[in-house]
Amino acid sequence: MLHSFLRRHTVSASAVMVCACLNWTGFCYAQQAGTDSVIPFTELAQTSHAVSAETIENGDSGRRQRLAALEQLPLAQLTPAAQAQARSVLDHLSLYRKLPTVELTADSRVYDYFISSPDVAVSIWRAMDISNVQLTRSGPAAYQMDTRDGTTGQVEVLLRQPGKCLVLCQGQLQGPGLPRSIQARALMSLQSRTTAAGTVIHHCDLFVCFPSQTIETIARLTSPVSFRIADRNFEEISLFVSLMSNAMSTQPGWVEQIGMKMDGVPAESADILRSVTASVYVDAERQRLSALGQPVTLDAILPPVTRQADAGTAGERLR
Repeated sequence: MLHSFLRRHTVSASAVMVCACLNWTGFCYAQQAGTDSVIPFTELAQTSHAVSAETIENGDSGRRQRLAALEQLPLAQLTPAAQAQARSVLDHLSLYRKLPTVELTADSRVYDYFISSPDVAVSIWRAMDISNVQLTRSGPAAYQMDTRDGTTGQVEVLLRQPGKCLVLCQGQLQGPGLPRSIQARALMSLQSRTTAAGTVIHHCDLFVCFPSQTIETIARLTSPVSFRIADRNFEEISLFVSLMSNAMSTQPGWVEQIGMKMDGVPAESADILRSVTASVYVDAERQRLSALGQPVTLDAILPPVTRQADAGTAGERLR
């Protein structure tokens, strides 16, 4: 069962992103604490052949990749104020990582929805009882983050266009054994495209700045482990999007019930989630009925009442 499986796991404090929110400070502290947890969606994906996120290119921290990523940053498209914010990270760069390139099975509408509404994704995690992370919208393109384990921060979307998203994160961690909070800033460049086969391919370039030279030195020493956790988290989040896309196309009732349990998001978020789900479900049913040579009618498309599964037993439905 999906729900019971998730209750046995916790989300890594460093993974607050549906492809757009990631806190590097949490990675470094997690390594110091001896943990290596990630968002637990790999096992869940095995419940459905339609859920997949395949890594087609491994992560990379090499100089050549870093220079290429810097050249591809859409800085010229930013406002002067946003350019200054981005430069504040790039001019004092401590670490760079190109996260894995992942191809995921997902409807592009679902992918785009979660890119534009990462707070909804995080709220769904809470509704599914797998995370206490808070990501609260504080402006049209800004969020306040609190992982409830000592990590807080601000997330601002500097640019969001089809196929690209540039995000600035500023965070601090105050954990057990730390005499003072650890500060960090990160610039993330997410790039995506939809293939002819209907899958989504995306990757994220991550640029990190630590104001403290001591913390930067520690971060560099622990970067192999931190990079591994970052890569895994990105892959797991990709699986989450694929999982939700599959649920929308096959179990709209379950998605609606999860939406009713969301908190900490704008009031209209549940309505928008239902609208996206309905659109995805209707198109999926049309394709299924057409492939079977059956007439596409309203009665055939409407989901039966028995599919309105309780969110607590969702795992039995997501197959």
